[in-house]
Parts: sequence; C-alpha cells; structure tokens
Amino acid sequence: MARRPPPSLHSREPIAFAGGTLDRAAHRRVDEAWLAEARRDPDARAIVVGPEGALPDPVALEAGDEEIAFLGTDDDGPLFAVGRAGAELLNLRDLAARVPGEHAGLLAYASALANWARVTRFCGICGTATTAHEGGHLRRCENGHQHHPRTDPVVIMLVIDGDRALLGRQARWPAGRYSALAGFVEPGESLETAVAREVAEEAGVVVDEVRYVAAQPWPFPVSLMLGFHARYAGGEATTMDAELEAVTWFGRDEVAAAAAAGAPAGEDWLTPAPDGALVLPPPIAIARLLIDTWLADGSAG
Repeated sequence: MARRPPPSLHSREPIAFAGGTLDRAAHRRVDEAWLAEARRDPDARAIVVGPEGALPDPVALEAGDEEIAFLGTDDDGPLFAVGRAGAELLNLRDLAARVPGEHAGLLAYASALANWARVTRFCGICGTATTAHEGGHLRRCENGHQHHPRTDPVVIMLVIDGDRALLGRQARWPAGRYSALAGFVEPGESLETAVAREVAEEAGVVVDEVRYVAAQPWPFPVSLMLGFHARYAGGEATTMDAELEAVTWFGRDEVAAAAAAGAPAGEDWLTPAPDGALVLPPPIAIARLLIDTWLADGSAG
C-alpha cells in the first residue's frame, strides 16, 4: 500500500516522550476500507501496551491482538496500538531512559490512547457501553454520545530568585529527592494564572514574570506537562499543601553539584540518597530540563 512520508522536524525534541516523528495519518481514521487493508498489510506492526507499560519494540500485528488504535504510518508500514495477553510489559519510565527519543514518543502516544480507552469503556453521559470508531480515536455509545481522547494539562514550574531556586518534595519520595512544583490547570484558568495559584497554594509565595520553557507528553496516565520559569516576587516559602513534605530554597552551586552527580533512572530512582545529598529529577523528567535550563542561563530570574 502507498506510504505517506512522515512530517519533517527542524530538530529532535530533547524531552522524553516528546520525540515522535510518526505520520499520524489522521485522514485515514475514517476510511474503514483503508484501515482494513492496513491490518492485512504484511508490514503492519503493533506497539503492545497495557496498564503495566509497553514492549520496547514494535512487533508484527497478529490476528488475535486486541486492537486499541491505529497510530499512523512510517517508512516501514502501518502501525497500531494493541493489547496482547501474556505480554511481559516494561515500565515506561525505564523504557524512556533506554530507547531513542522518537521511539519514546511513540510509546507515550500508544500508552496514552490505551489509558484513555480503558477509562472510557462506558459513556460518561448515559452509562452505556462505548465502542471504538475512527481507528480508535473516537468512542461512541449506542445513544450517539461521542468521546474523544483527552489530555490533562499540568503546569510545572521552577521558581527562581536570582541564584537560588525553590524545590519541593513529597513524603513518599526517597530521602534527598526534590523537584519542581506542579499542579493541574483548573477550568477557566490561563496557564500563567495556574502557575501563580499552584505556587501560592503549595509554597506560600508570590511569583511574577511567568515564562514558558517547554512541554512534555506525560503518559501517566494522559497528561501534558507545561513547563515554566517563574520569578519569585515575595512571601516566605513554607509547606502549604498536604501533598508536600517540604519546600526549600537551594543555591545555584548546590543544584549544579547535584546535576553534575547525575540522577538515578528508572527503578533506581527509588533508592534513598546519601545523607544530606540533594537528588534532582531524572533526565526523562521535564522538571530536570527546567533546572538544567536555569543552570545554563546565569541571568535567569
């Protein structure tokens, strides 16, 4: 079957889960005849996903696979997301540290669709069962109510005051681990307002000069992380949110030393740090990008 070349990118996204280059071929989702042909294509492949994670590499599409969605096409043929009984899936965080950026983006895409399909088996309006349409990118109930894939926006922000940055930690994290503050965007709220509100609610400080840095798809389960730098404008940092155990200012030199020491990846992230050591988020997290960007720009803040 004829291939459509994937869209070109000026540069590869440096953030884990954001490097996909697959042609999503959205126009093919409503063409049932084309999709049927694509499923029969001997070159058709599948990303196997489930609640536990995914297989690291595409596999041949099999007749018994539980189809979740048509993902798109690349130079090797059509690609689907499927569930497969008995597959030994790997944790996505571990995979993101092991596979190329464009492949991590593909895993995030497939996993996000699988997570959405899993929680949309019944209509949120009338409660009846839903079925997949448009290549798995639409679910519809018998009463005609339609449900499209959702993405939950989350703001994540590094609060900066000259040569110090404000980081927080959750009680369930291993000793020494700190990260940027974050929270979900609420209805009727701009991103800048969400940043200021979340910082005030979590750390009790006021910020201004909210500046966008980058975004990251985060398939745990269906979020989009929107990263910002925000300038400290006043207030005393203190723990305001029960989710956080501490909010602490760290100097640039201490943060730079922690960055130079590296950060555990995958399951190693659960290991406590040596006494008194600061541990930064792993490279796959956008929080680490926000920190590294600040360290690289001595004038930030």
